[in-house]
Amino acid sequence: MPTAIPGDLLTGPDAADLLEAAVSTAGGHVQAWRVTQVDHRGGVTTVAYQATVQWPTGQTDDVLGATSLTADDEPPQAPGALTLSDGEHRVCVWRLPADPGLPGLTTVMDPARLKRLVRSFGLDPAGLHTELVSYRPKRRAVIRIESASGVLYAKVLPPEDVEALYRRHEMLYAAGVPVPHSLDWTDDGLLVLENLPGTPLRRRLTMPGPDPSAGLPGPDQVLALLDRLPRGVLGLTRRRPWSRRAPQYAELVARSLPPEAERARQLGATIAAGLKGVPAGSDPTHGDFYEAQLTVDKAGRIVGLLDVDTVGPGSRADDLACALAHCEALALSSERHAARATALSRLWKPVFEQTVDAGQLRLRTAGVLMSLATGPHRVQRPDWEAATSRLLNRIEHILTTSP
Repeated sequence: MPTAIPGDLLTGPDAADLLEAAVSTAGGHVQAWRVTQVDHRGGVTTVAYQATVQWPTGQTDDVLGATSLTADDEPPQAPGALTLSDGEHRVCVWRLPADPGLPGLTTVMDPARLKRLVRSFGLDPAGLHTELVSYRPKRRAVIRIESASGVLYAKVLPPEDVEALYRRHEMLYAAGVPVPHSLDWTDDGLLVLENLPGTPLRRRLTMPGPDPSAGLPGPDQVLALLDRLPRGVLGLTRRRPWSRRAPQYAELVARSLPPEAERARQLGATIAAGLKGVPAGSDPTHGDFYEAQLTVDKAGRIVGLLDVDTVGPGSRADDLACALAHCEALALSSERHAARATALSRLWKPVFEQTVDAGQLRLRTAGVLMSLATGPHRVQRPDWEAATSRLLNRIEHILTTSP
């Protein structure tokens, strides 16, 4: 193990030694690894890895994590998390499920403990099987749980956040919003949710078909769904919308892709100037509203709404802009996704422009796209530099085209 552990080089060659330290104490050896996610936040870098590990019992594919620690951070005390230091730099490394920020992962990924949890809901745990659907180190994870009783999902959060999310689900479900019914929450950060009906709209958009617009929900359905958000949402904590954070995300783009630094910062400043002095809004909003949060039936009718962590007071324009920006980003991400994502954007945009101020919708769409421009680097797409530039091109086009 080298003596230097620079927290800003968790994606470089030195990361191999950190990952080896994370598994060697348990008797493993890292044979291959790759970065799957990079998150820069407040001077701290957190990284997820996919690794092939050789154990005495055989070879496995493991998810590993590492985060740099600032001088003020206390070393995590979570079992299985290892803090390494050279006296100046400190890094915490772990192997799933030992994420120090998400202790609930240990429960949901332990078959015996999960079986007891499923049984506590009066369900049959026979044939129990789990799948890691998504993972953001130290922030959240989603686990699909399948058993003889059907499918559940466990959302894993920092323990201090889980009860509030449970209460949100209760409020929305009682108001008739088609969110997943929550069975319960646990002190270690698990929120257990029933499965929603329908097909994720994101999946529908990525399916081939002769008619790109077939089976897609109309804008009236989108607006009707947002209208169902209860007034009680206005009493929740206000979350700063993606569009208002455009300069912050532009700076992240600038740091990760220096050749585009000047352009990213200029675009971020243009968005901020256009939103300066505009009221924050007093509408019930979803806060992160886009196609991956919706499920639809065969006819394209919306039957489910996911991920209500961000629900609160805000501007309807931000929800609509978020939906359009994600369509734009999906269309740019792959030629095979472009036709249906573009068709959905063209279906929604004219009506959205009649619902809210068209100029504000354009600005906010560009602002959300700036947040999405950090995505290719964060998930380490092989062509992330070119993908980031394409997103900046689209932002520039939106900002220079009249609504």
